[in-house]
Amino acid sequence: MTKKYTNNVIQFPTKEEITQKEESEILDELSNECVEASHVLMEVMEEFVNTGQISEGFMDMDFRDETVQESRDMFVIINMLNAMFNRYYGIPHGLHRTLDNAYIKVKEMIILNEEANHELAEFIFKPEEDPDDTN
Repeated sequence: MTKKYTNNVIQFPTKEEITQKEESEILDELSNECVEASHVLMEVMEEFVNTGQISEGFMDMDFRDETVQESRDMFVIINMLNAMFNRYYGIPHGLHRTLDNAYIKVKEMIILNEEANHELAEFIFKPEEDPDDTN
């Protein structure tokens, strides 16, 4: 906040300017909390994966080397978590629309998968006609 001098009189900040500064500081604090929470979750996931607590088959995954796909995937996941935390606090984030679209896409995929499984089950488990059945 810069002080303005008019005729050798210091212009003090108005109530609105103070409120805007306080709101900005709160927003920054909440945003930093979202970033920190995202990083903590990545570290927790990384530990669970790399120690074999999820599956021994995933123990070699590397979330820190951007030359491997799982690292790039984790980068996206962590940023999506950050966007989720921001949304919870009511802070706009550039990935909110992407999250909304991903939600719709995943729901569509679940429906398609359920339909395909149902059709497959009908095809595979269709009872054979009994030639001795007189009905």
